[in-house]
Amino acid sequence: MLNNREWELINFAKGDKNQFIGDDCAVWNEKNLVVTTDHFCENVHFDLSFMPAEAVGWRLMAANASDVISMGSRPTYYLLNIAVPEGGFENAKKMISGIHDFAEKYGIALLGGDTTAAEKFTLGVTMFGDKPEKLLLRSNAKPGDLVYLASETGLSLCGYKALKKGVNGFEKSKERFLYPDPFLHIPHKINELNAAIDISDSLLSELRLLCALSNVSITINADKIPVHEEVKLGSEIFSIPLLNLLFGSGEEFIMLFSADHKIDGAFEIGQVTDRPGHKLEIIYENSVINADSIKLFSHFG
Repeated sequence: MLNNREWELINFAKGDKNQFIGDDCAVWNEKNLVVTTDHFCENVHFDLSFMPAEAVGWRLMAANASDVISMGSRPTYYLLNIAVPEGGFENAKKMISGIHDFAEKYGIALLGGDTTAAEKFTLGVTMFGDKPEKLLLRSNAKPGDLVYLASETGLSLCGYKALKKGVNGFEKSKERFLYPDPFLHIPHKINELNAAIDISDSLLSELRLLCALSNVSITINADKIPVHEEVKLGSEIFSIPLLNLLFGSGEEFIMLFSADHKIDGAFEIGQVTDRPGHKLEIIYENSVINADSIKLFSHFG
């Protein structure tokens, strides 16, 4: 997930005059495009000791597509860069096969890219989508909006733990971790939403971003968050508090969004308010909990 150190790097890179950066994608108005980029590094974002190489490529495409979809757009084109270590040619082909499988399934065309050598695998994708009639921004949540999740959360972290520890079962969780598909959870009437963001960096961190960027407060009823049976089991087997799984699991690639009316097919979990302070309030079992007590996953430690 994006912790304070990562945000410091992003803000340093963009300077004080960049108007493109701040949402899941940059918006290029002159070209009617939305653009995003993501990259995976071996032993940081993936581990080939328990992950199929094909899944690495699929997940990279899903990560980028999730950003584009969360802006209200649809992916159209992508660029691919890959750095391959010595002896890694066969795995590189498998990774690219996973990328192609995702691209062919959803009609996303490859424009080009680059290859080079490195000590470990690094893959990067830049993805483009057509600018939608209504952009879904992180800064557009309104007091009175209802807050929704497009699907269950916590499955990705359970899948990661089960794969890494060699635990049988957890098939849904393993599928969510290895082969996530953001196209499966696009809300109905997406153009009627006010604000949206994908929860690739955890539900908790994205809720905080919505508060900060929309200048609102949000109250979440954690009892309304959907809990898959595998997440309940994972909480016990992996000794992870349930709220840590629900709020702290990253790389779920599903949408968190707000709307001023009921949205069918999604899970209503809270409400946007005008309470002073632009703060997130989480209520669980009729008590306000300390959000800082929830442990989040981070690539930066």
